[in-house]
Amino acid sequence: MRNIKKLFFTCIAICFILNVNAQKHDATFYNRVQTAFEAENFDDILSKSAQILELAKIHPDTLSAELLYYLSEAHLANDQLEQALEAMEKELAVRKLLDATDPLLIADIHFNLGFFYKSVDNFDSAILHFKDASKLYEENESEIAYTESQLEWATVLSLANQLDLAIKTLNKLSKNTTAYENYRLAIDKEKGNIYQKSGQYYAAEKILNVNRDFACETYGEISLECLVSTLQIADIKYFKAEYGEAETIYLEALDISQKLATTAHISEVIKNNLSNTYSKIGLYGEANDLLKGIISDEKSLENAIRLQNLAINQSAVEQYGMADQNFIKALSLLVELFGTDNFIYQRTSKEYANNVLIHTNIEEAINRLKVADKTAKNSMNESNPEYSKYVFNLGRVYYKKNDIKQAEKYISNAHQLRSKYLNKNHPLYAETSKELAELNWYKNKPTEAEKYFKATFENYFAQIGAYFPALSEQQKANFYTNILRSTFEEFNSFAIANKDNKPSLLGDMYDYQLATKGIIMYATAKARKNILYSGDDELIEKFENWISTKELIAQLFSMTEQEIKNQPIALDSLIQQSDKLEKELSLASTDFAEAYEAKTYSWKDIQAQLKEGEAAIEIIRFRKFKPDSSGIFTNQINYAALLINKSAKQPELILFENGIELENKYMKNYRNAIKYKVTDNYSYDFYWKPIAEKTKNYQKLYLSPDGIYNQISINTLYNTQSKQYVLEEQNIQLLTNTKDLIAYRNTANSGMHNLASAPNLFGFPNYNKGLVEDDDDGFETASSIIENVSLDRGLRGSLQRYIRGNSLVVSLPGTKEEVEKINELYGKEGANVPQTFLGDEADELRLKSVSSPSVLHIATHGFFLEDTESTDRSEEH
Repeated sequence: MRNIKKLFFTCIAICFILNVNAQKHDATFYNRVQTAFEAENFDDILSKSAQILELAKIHPDTLSAELLYYLSEAHLANDQLEQALEAMEKELAVRKLLDATDPLLIADIHFNLGFFYKSVDNFDSAILHFKDASKLYEENESEIAYTESQLEWATVLSLANQLDLAIKTLNKLSKNTTAYENYRLAIDKEKGNIYQKSGQYYAAEKILNVNRDFACETYGEISLECLVSTLQIADIKYFKAEYGEAETIYLEALDISQKLATTAHISEVIKNNLSNTYSKIGLYGEANDLLKGIISDEKSLENAIRLQNLAINQSAVEQYGMADQNFIKALSLLVELFGTDNFIYQRTSKEYANNVLIHTNIEEAINRLKVADKTAKNSMNESNPEYSKYVFNLGRVYYKKNDIKQAEKYISNAHQLRSKYLNKNHPLYAETSKELAELNWYKNKPTEAEKYFKATFENYFAQIGAYFPALSEQQKANFYTNILRSTFEEFNSFAIANKDNKPSLLGDMYDYQLATKGIIMYATAKARKNILYSGDDELIEKFENWISTKELIAQLFSMTEQEIKNQPIALDSLIQQSDKLEKELSLASTDFAEAYEAKTYSWKDIQAQLKEGEAAIEIIRFRKFKPDSSGIFTNQINYAALLINKSAKQPELILFENGIELENKYMKNYRNAIKYKVTDNYSYDFYWKPIAEKTKNYQKLYLSPDGIYNQISINTLYNTQSKQYVLEEQNIQLLTNTKDLIAYRNTANSGMHNLASAPNLFGFPNYNKGLVEDDDDGFETASSIIENVSLDRGLRGSLQRYIRGNSLVVSLPGTKEEVEKINELYGKEGANVPQTFLGDEADELRLKSVSSPSVLHIATHGFFLEDTESTDRSEEH
């Protein structure tokens, strides 16, 4: 027993001696590594990597933790992030085992790990580490570090699309007075980013505008803080399709950047975003000048993307040779950087095929799209909306080639994928349903074509309902012109081509015109302003909630079915919430009810308002469409007059197939007759005779003009056979839209028309009010006015061209005489004595202040500016 006890103590003594020697050895090794770290000799530290890791495994103590810290820093110094993260994780594990470790040190390691995981897009790990860091900082009352970790946590939550939790975190920080005072810019900036990401542009713009004012006032107009916040506002304007305002603000940001002498990278980002803005409004030359200035020889993804954008712009103006060269440069750069078996390369290859090869070498386009489709199939799930784009584009190219069998195969496949994985209100769903409508029309299957057209329009009207409330008038114009209008024109050609077999198509054609005509004219901007400046806090809050709800609905429409299911709020619930708010707002605000309430009418609703002996006509201008070769608009413009009366089974068609002549040759004759004050013996036959033959027996005709018919006065056309003017032969009442007849009848029946104010007559305005009319400076002064008013860029440009040719606008003495004679007709007594405004009084401010006049007469110049046609088939897929 004694011998055993002696042996036991001997073993303890030996172990103690070995442990002391090991500690001495560890300390020596530690000192060498520490010396290397202080001398920034990181390669020496990395050469000892295996020893450090082994030592930490055997002896997880303070020395080992410090060594792991040195090792992680050495890896970071050599851009070896993956190995650095591994060393940091091991250091964290060791320090957690040690009772004496400062919890704030552990919090710092969590924070650093979160930061670096975020940089490599490992958001799940980053979220966990920032969460742990925040908890430790809060428990140990480290307020500044807690705020910073919460900010970083919210940022990563946003990157991981956990937007609701991100906003809750930021709102919590906003309520903390100290945190908000010190980090206001960062908190509100991130809030704005999250609202923008979730499609809540109204909320984003509201908070970012305040943030920008605060940044620029606090730090000065020429400061990095002011620059960043300004750039955010420009980006919001871009995403809202307010390209004119986005351009102005990007230029402001660029000016700040140049005055700050910031890094070239910030200026390049601004120029790149500005070039994207110019591309959106068709200013491809300006866009390309910017891109050429920021494309370098550097082998980077940014340069590849800029080369691709340059090529797409060149393709848009049919510079296919130059576009081809730049696409090849972009593809070569991507091969060098990433190889060919990746999503980025295949996407660029797809753009190359769609933008250049489809116009120059269709077989090569098919080959490239096949390869891209195969790679996409291997690299992404078929539920990914991006995958269906490859399938769809391949189908479109086959359609372009008139290989109908292959075209139908791929387009139908794309539509099936979108029907399965996307909401039917998703924009991509309408893209394939429209193409299938054209394809079935081409195959002479009108019933199938009609089905797909109707599915497309159901999608469009859902988009209008979701998007339009939050859009400005200019945005609505862009949305309708660039996305919707061409399909309605296609349908008009389809309806007329198939009307004999199915007359109800003319009724559909009439209904779609009722729904879309003047869709951008309703005074939503005025209603919004009146509500927001009403001083009624409850009304304002409801309106802002309604706008935010609409934006969320629009955002959900752009998601897959699975993504919609994963959202915290169901789409149906949002729609119900929106409808409820809409009803409440309509009751509380007549401005809202008039501007926003969705009312759907059909031609039968118009018919119900007609009396015996009355008729209504909708005139519809559209380009003729042919469904072959993946669909093309011809050079023919048609005008369809759709006539209904009290007993019509369907609208009756009066078709003018010579729209180009009506808008050019015949219009010149009409204007020359007015200019030279000669009798116009031709315009009646060109513009009105076919309609007069169908309508001459009606006692009253309600006419809603379109296109060139807005530029002629029907009543003044001279019938050479009867020797009378239309005014003498027919009783015509002009309407913006024949559905206005419903409101007119309802108002008349309720007696509301008696509430209208007296007639208001405007004429002989001083166009140059406040200006000195001088031949030398007239152009400069007028140009200055045009440049500084808030106009769409295209309209501003057209006015500039007008001014260059005309200098200041000349007065029209005849308009003064016109107004005075009309005033005399009313007399000088009674409730209908007109309010008359001439000269300086006949200005824009006075006109906009008029409220519900029984008659509004304006005698002035008219400007007919160019109408930019949508560039059909130029969408990016």
